[in-house]
Amino acid sequence: MIKLGIAGLGSWGKNLVNAIQGKSDNIQFVAAATRTPSKVADLCQEKSIRLSDDLSFVLDDPEINAVVVAGPAQLHAEVAMAVIEAGKHVMVIKPLALFKKDAEALRQAAQQRNLVLALGYDRCFHPASDELRKCVAAGKLDKIIHAEGNFCVDRYRGLPEGDWKGSDENSQPGSLTDHMLYRMIELLGPVDSLTVQAARHAATEEISDTAAVALRFCSGISGHLTAIGVTPVFHRLHLFGTEGWAEIRNDRRFEFKPLKGDSTVIEFPAVDALHAQLEALAAAINGQQDYPVSPEDAVAGVAALEAMGRSAKSGKTETV
Repeated sequence: MIKLGIAGLGSWGKNLVNAIQGKSDNIQFVAAATRTPSKVADLCQEKSIRLSDDLSFVLDDPEINAVVVAGPAQLHAEVAMAVIEAGKHVMVIKPLALFKKDAEALRQAAQQRNLVLALGYDRCFHPASDELRKCVAAGKLDKIIHAEGNFCVDRYRGLPEGDWKGSDENSQPGSLTDHMLYRMIELLGPVDSLTVQAARHAATEEISDTAAVALRFCSGISGHLTAIGVTPVFHRLHLFGTEGWAEIRNDRRFEFKPLKGDSTVIEFPAVDALHAQLEALAAAINGQQDYPVSPEDAVAGVAALEAMGRSAKSGKTETV
């Protein structure tokens, strides 16, 4: 049984705990460090999780094999490095860091210590994502020439005052696109350059709530990402090839349209992707399989997000 600590027990941290605690024979949370323990004392008591406001409480515990870093994005790199230096495996809820140099430092540090560095990115565990991987691997699209992704939500309409996400420094313009970006990088390779058009239309905080990102991958494939934080939910990932196209819609619908013939549509049932994510972490720590998102792809994602921030400010195409 892998024993987990968690750093940061806000809404997403609670989701992770509820997804796995008492539901796995392979992994469980045993300790948590969070800024205001009183807010989660009842949850931790219910889930048999020891609680503190001190990160060292988790890092110094010899029982703990790995730590999930689930606090504000601007703290991810610092906390994750402390976990690695404590000799523990680490999962960092996306993004790995805000800057490529910090993400690369984490990758190198984990590699040198033979530790698992996992990106907490649950969308790659949906069955529709597996179907897209199989479609690409089987060559059904033939040569992929373009990719598009949309991630649209309404969460920027009601950000509480002072929320860490409510600034372009912590949430770069276009950062919502990472929900689609990581799967693009997995299938198409890293991004070479990009251009961002960003604006604020209806967000309650001073943050860019709409961004259009034009991409050029190192492979020469073009791409486009749309991120909107003030509109109804719409999720889409679409790959275009010379022999067909394939699309994931709202995580559960997969469609493949060949150049000749009819479309194939599969509607998948809902799955607990967070549970699958933590089971995959346990499997990686136990040496049973590689974690689905490689550290290299996680770093490539951070590099692209950092470049989005630069492009939004400069108004120019930025090299990743």
